[in-house]
Amino acid sequence: INFGSEKKFAVIKIGGEVVQEINLSEEKTFTIETDEGKNILEIKNGAIGVIEADCPDKICVRRGAIKNLGEVIACVPHKVLIEIAGD
Repeated sequence: INFGSEKKFAVIKIGGEVVQEINLSEEKTFTIETDEGKNILEIKNGAIGVIEADCPDKICVRRGAIKNLGEVIACVPHKVLIEIAGD
C-alpha cells in the first residue's frame, strides 16, 4: 500500500460553499476575492498557502502552507476556508 499516491487537491470554500477545487501539482499564484476582502494564494511544491491578505489579523497568512489530507486554512473575516482533500 502506497499512502503517498492518492491524488490530493485543495477545496476552496467561501461562506461554506465550494467555489473551486485545485490540483496541487500545478504551481501558480492566484487571488480569491469576496465581499469582505481578498486573499492571494500560492501553490508550490504540492502545498497551498495564503501569501497575502487584506484581513486585519492575518492568521491565514501566518498559518503557512498546507499539503496533508484534512489540513485547513481559514480566513474568518473573509469567510474563506481552504482544505486539503483527496479521492
